[in-house]
Amino acid sequence: MEAQPVRTMTVSELTAFVSGAISGVPELEDVLVEGELSNVSMPGTGHIYFTLKDRSASLRCVIFRREAARIPFHPQNGMQVVAHGHVGVYEAGGQYQLYADRLEPAGLGALAMAVQQIAARLRAEGLFDEALKKPLPVLPRRIAVVTSSTGAAVRDAVTVIRRRGRGTVGAVVVPTPVQGEGVAAMIVNALRRAQDLDRVDVILLVRGGGSLEDLWAFNDEALARAIRDSRIPVVTGVGHETDTTIADFAADRRAATPSAAAELAVPDVALLRQEVEARAVRLRQALRQELTLKRRELVASTSRLTAVSPQRRLPQLRQQLDAQMLRLRHAVLQDVALKRRRLQTLQSALARTSPAARLPFEREGLRRRREALAASTRALLARQHAALSSAQAQLGALSPLRTLERGYSITLDAATGAVITAATQAPVGTRLRTRLRDGELESEVRRSAAGGSPGSPVAAPDQQTSTS
Repeated sequence: MEAQPVRTMTVSELTAFVSGAISGVPELEDVLVEGELSNVSMPGTGHIYFTLKDRSASLRCVIFRREAARIPFHPQNGMQVVAHGHVGVYEAGGQYQLYADRLEPAGLGALAMAVQQIAARLRAEGLFDEALKKPLPVLPRRIAVVTSSTGAAVRDAVTVIRRRGRGTVGAVVVPTPVQGEGVAAMIVNALRRAQDLDRVDVILLVRGGGSLEDLWAFNDEALARAIRDSRIPVVTGVGHETDTTIADFAADRRAATPSAAAELAVPDVALLRQEVEARAVRLRQALRQELTLKRRELVASTSRLTAVSPQRRLPQLRQQLDAQMLRLRHAVLQDVALKRRRLQTLQSALARTSPAARLPFEREGLRRRREALAASTRALLARQHAALSSAQAQLGALSPLRTLERGYSITLDAATGAVITAATQAPVGTRLRTRLRDGELESEVRRSAAGGSPGSPVAAPDQQTSTS
């Protein structure tokens, strides 16, 4: 048989042939594929592109926006997941790929994975830090119960509050749906209404048990932040003991059930009163014991104080002072004796080198020098006396007094002491002093005649005369 010639096909034709060949195959229309996520891409279109791989192969996958919006968790590289969808050919890329419509974590539900992711993110932000949690009051005045008004949770919580509070703690119900679509925002609004109520000290956020889907509203991130932002402490009691929600992590205190939350928020007043009375009894006993102990300590302290009192030590101190004074006096006397011996030694040394020992020799030398000085002085005086006598003789020969001895006189102005040598120097009224050989005369000019002969009288004697 002759071989049929092979028809040349375009790339598009071959791709379309392959796509048509796998289209409609039942095994490829409804498949579940498990693998590890890689190359996860979520562009702004809302689609999710990723690759599923195992040890020996990889498969390109896509989830379109409508189906992606229904995935409760955030796909991340490295997750082990199970994807559901159908296999088709992406003709533009020439590759077959899985068109997925569901994606769930392998071995773990999608809701559980979403809870883990939300909790991890909020914990990384520090929203669950113990340091941020507010303490509960010892005895609250009023409790706000945020829950459904028709469920068993509200009855259980209110019953416990009334039983334990014994009329001292009030309860007010803030109703809100706790299950269904969009109830998380309603619960947040109920929390805010509870904070606006008067005299509310604690908020209980409670509901009965249920599946993870039933409790999903309590895993809402906005609710967790509203609990953390509440200015009033929030106690959660959601579901059964094994149920844990993100609201429990964010709450100031978490209880296993609604009844346990009420017991946690409200102390048993009867037990509290018994405890107060017991503590009062213990306090009185402790005070009596403390007073007894302090009295004993006071007596012991008084005894010790008396034993070390300065008043009791004074006689002993006086004796010690007397002994010290005796020692001081003895030491002073010894020191004085030592100083005396030292002084005597110094005096002896001083006597040996004293100038007094040289005084006789010095006095004799001084006497000789005095005699020599006296002889020199007498000789000098004799020479000076002879010279003075010679000078006196010469002076006497030239002295005006010799003229007075021959009968002459000297006329002086009595006021100025000037010698009058001319008549014009002594006008009428001038007082004169005339010196004679044996004394002086005082006179006043009554008449003056200039040009007279040297022998003519020029002055008349005054009534008073003086002799010097």
